[in-house]
Amino acid sequence: MEPGALAWLGVGWWSFGTAVHWASAALARTPRQGAAVHHRAADFSIVAPMAGAEDASTPYVRSLQRLAEAGAEILICVATIDDGAVAPTRSLWPDAPILVGNGDTFNPKMNNVRKGLEAACRKVVALCDAGILIDADELCRAAAPLSDKVGLVLALKAAEAPETFAAEIERAYIDGHQARFLLAADRLGIPVASGGVTLLTNDTLQRIGNWRGFNRWIADDYSVVRSVRELGLSTQLGEVMPRLPLGIRPWPAVWRRQVRWARTRLRLPVWPLVLWEPAIGCTVTGLVGAAALLASGVAPGLVAAALAAHVFAWLAGEKWFMTGRRLSFGWSAAGAALVREALAPVLAVSAIGGRRIPWRGTDLGGEWRSRGKSASRTSV
Repeated sequence: MEPGALAWLGVGWWSFGTAVHWASAALARTPRQGAAVHHRAADFSIVAPMAGAEDASTPYVRSLQRLAEAGAEILICVATIDDGAVAPTRSLWPDAPILVGNGDTFNPKMNNVRKGLEAACRKVVALCDAGILIDADELCRAAAPLSDKVGLVLALKAAEAPETFAAEIERAYIDGHQARFLLAADRLGIPVASGGVTLLTNDTLQRIGNWRGFNRWIADDYSVVRSVRELGLSTQLGEVMPRLPLGIRPWPAVWRRQVRWARTRLRLPVWPLVLWEPAIGCTVTGLVGAAALLASGVAPGLVAAALAAHVFAWLAGEKWFMTGRRLSFGWSAAGAALVREALAPVLAVSAIGGRRIPWRGTDLGGEWRSRGKSASRTSV
């Protein structure tokens, strides 16, 4: 190609990435009008898996206890009686309903959760990620969209209260990136899956084969969305975002978690996103745009100014989204967002460069390769 064609290609790439960024912020920032609440706390069975003392934080256990006092059925799940979560849970809530037992599938989480899903007996079943804080009113509002047409609602978690910069970066991944893209895709009618609080009626749970409906693909959230939609029901993200206090998070743990999630997505039909997201991210689009300007003969000083304006506009778009969702975005959050964007290409390379998916002492990727197909064949 001639230099002029390359320059136009670069400008087009930069323009497209910037447009996607602002369009996702615009689509995701405004919650839908809330559906009428038609449940009460006593209608819910809440399955709460724990593994290790860090999962049994005081705010989380107290949150579950308050839900029980409001009338909800709480089913705390641990794999073994000597799990590190048992003692701190009992110290805070002596009568906490703790179910003990472990299944034998490729997925350690579902091995733990299975007994809770089988024991759940209320009208609505909520599978809750460890550490998430939700009260009875939020729970009822989150489940409001469930109907004879909407079979599943996912309440995305909203990370908050980071106490280290590494935790701030994790919040930038959870709030500014994942939530923004997922909420935007959901607003366009695209099926999405993510952790947080998964809500479905007990009738729907039984129709998908109970825990088996969560265990058909390597990711349980993706599995249950596919399982419910195959019943002819729709799925959607809820407008309630329960809180996830982050506290102190060491950087190695934060990075390993992002790599694990990226490698998991590579084993799902959504795998192109692992390459797509960095390609239209702030770093790649900004560098491509700067290269296009240089190829067009623009002075280096003006190119540097344009690159700075690009970064500023990118952060402004993220702040616009976060403000719409009542999520904080200060100077520390802006710095964390820049680190996240700078690391986006590195994350993609790290995900592609390995097959291991270490989770709770198990290589989930290896277990899936050896046993996933048989699990899929036996599921409904």
